[in-house]
Amino acid sequence: MTDDITTRPWRSDDLDLLRASESLFAPQTYPQRFLARNRGLRPLHLRAVGRPTGTGRRWTGQVATDGNRILALAECSWDPADPASPRLTVNVAHDWQAGGLGRRTLRALVSRCLHMGLTTFNVDYAASNVALDSMLHSIGSETGERYALSGVTRAGIGHLTVRMAT
Repeated sequence: MTDDITTRPWRSDDLDLLRASESLFAPQTYPQRFLARNRGLRPLHLRAVGRPTGTGRRWTGQVATDGNRILALAECSWDPADPASPRLTVNVAHDWQAGGLGRRTLRALVSRCLHMGLTTFNVDYAASNVALDSMLHSIGSETGERYALSGVTRAGIGHLTVRMAT
């Protein structure tokens, strides 16, 4: 299902594509599609507009597109003064879940982040998202990097810290 889908870095004109694609991201699918810090990411275009670049934080994104639709958005935001601050999120459109698109988009983002010198990532997620651990291990082996994972789960929300092993 992902043969004709392209992944690439976020561009400023993607905001219009994201707005047009918003209906593909059904809000009731939160546990399956979000690796996110909170449930307040809907609508996605507001998240992209409010990216934290204006607050001293840096932001980069990766999208998966099919023609004029965005099917996945992976993001990383961090404080340049705090090497342990990068936070990852990934959102996959409902009909493209469980096909590897989230992993593919997040893998491309993590690879770019590693090239930028980021080596620690934080991920908050719905604890019912059982694919998270295997997705992150898969990305680690595909990028050739080894990671140490540590995490906790409270009240149905998991927090995972992923550090590149030294």
